[in-house]
Amino acid sequence: MAEYTQRTDRPAMSEWIEQMAAHFEATEGMPLIAGRILAFLLICDPPERTAAELSHALSASTGSVSTNVRFLLRMGIISKTTRQGREAALYRVEEERWPELVSARMHRMVELEGLLESGLRMFSGQGERARRLRTVHEFYQWLSEEIPELWRRWERDSRRRS
Repeated sequence: MAEYTQRTDRPAMSEWIEQMAAHFEATEGMPLIAGRILAFLLICDPPERTAAELSHALSASTGSVSTNVRFLLRMGIISKTTRQGREAALYRVEEERWPELVSARMHRMVELEGLLESGLRMFSGQGERARRLRTVHEFYQWLSEEIPELWRRWERDSRRRS
């Protein structure tokens, strides 16, 4: 294959990609191959790869790469581009979108606070059930109060770095 097709046969690089994939699987419910693709796209040089290059670099089937690239595209964490004179699409990580994706996840966590609150109303005065709900609700209530400030700090600090 062409020289620019970076392989992950360097042990440290391979291990890091596997660790990242395992992290994304455990925290995001992401398939391992999707995590490998995402990790590889974070570090590959040049930063754009075709599906065939991803398949080769990660020793993964083209079908698996195709399925998981679509998954990552739907998440909005990678993008697809085409270039005139080049048949195959190129994929790249959208690192600038990462805060937006995390923000959406944070908002989903805060939404849970409202559901827990309705559960508390439903099970009010019911001893152990109400206690369990209250414990979880208090955490999410605290989180929903803290997230907006955390986000403001991120925006302020990231503007300073730009």
